[in-house]
Amino acid sequence: MNLECWAELERGLLTQGELRFERFARFYARYPVPGDSARSAERFVELLGEQSILLPHALEVVRQISEQLPVAIVTNGITAVQKRRYARSPLKELISDLVISEEIGVSKPRPELFWTALKQHGVEAKDALMVGDGVSSDIRGANNAGIDACWLNPAGKALPEGVHAEYMIEDLRQCVPIALQA
Repeated sequence: MNLECWAELERGLLTQGELRFERFARFYARYPVPGDSARSAERFVELLGEQSILLPHALEVVRQISEQLPVAIVTNGITAVQKRRYARSPLKELISDLVISEEIGVSKPRPELFWTALKQHGVEAKDALMVGDGVSSDIRGANNAGIDACWLNPAGKALPEGVHAEYMIEDLRQCVPIALQA
């Protein structure tokens, strides 16, 4: 149900605020368990914001890239969660910008979210690289914005038709030479 709601967000069928509650409303409608969907949604967001779990090698990779280039996080995540995670993250001192869809008013894969990050750094799309693991949001979003895409694909899956990535990597460390290439 959660994944369905995120997919609907990416297709523009749900807003961030609707997603926040809808996934729990669907859960409680489907399963006969006691509880309040709105209260569960609020508590979930609160608890989710308390964790800041990095992908393997993320700190090392961001540290290397940020020594030479600005690194921005572009996320569809809920603002309250993302800001709390960011505040706790060891990446905080290395990241030049956190662009959150809920604050901008559009979600990935819409290009405006990416263009906001580019504009804030005075970077042209042709000079940027989007590294992401989500095909429908990250890679399709980079395609829509005219940004080169680097797909973190440890499972070695094939891209769906109509989506392209200039680079495919299985380990996040592989993106460092790609990002720093002249």
